[in-house]
Amino acid sequence: MNLKRIGLVVLTAVLAVAAAGSSAAGQKPASADKILGIWVLEIDAGGEYYYLTMELKLNDGKLDGLLGEQNGMFTNVPLTEIEWGGATLKFMAKTPTPPDGAERPLKTELKLAEGKLVGTITIVEMGLTAPVTGTKK
Repeated sequence: MNLKRIGLVVLTAVLAVAAAGSSAAGQKPASADKILGIWVLEIDAGGEYYYLTMELKLNDGKLDGLLGEQNGMFTNVPLTEIEWGGATLKFMAKTPTPPDGAERPLKTELKLAEGKLVGTITIVEMGLTAPVTGTKK
């Protein structure tokens, strides 16, 4: 294969990748309207229940959120790594956790179904996962 052919193959590949990227970039992001607002999250930790309040809003066109524990263990903890694809909400938050109140990252994945959020929350460092159900206030 000569250099012209190699150059043509590389150019064709670059143009194909650029075209694919521009069509993906032109896609409208999934509307977050269905999940904006205040949610009460019920966590079932093996029969022991915890209740969190989650507020989701748009801030400069990006999804933003805060998490709080209803008994005051923590409030206004920012959500990080928020992802919303139109049906699944994923985020991280660093909060005080039982049993010792130490701050640990929580990884959460919730699916929106019939107006409720249903999924799991994982205390990453402890390897514990619990089911979560969320209802909108």
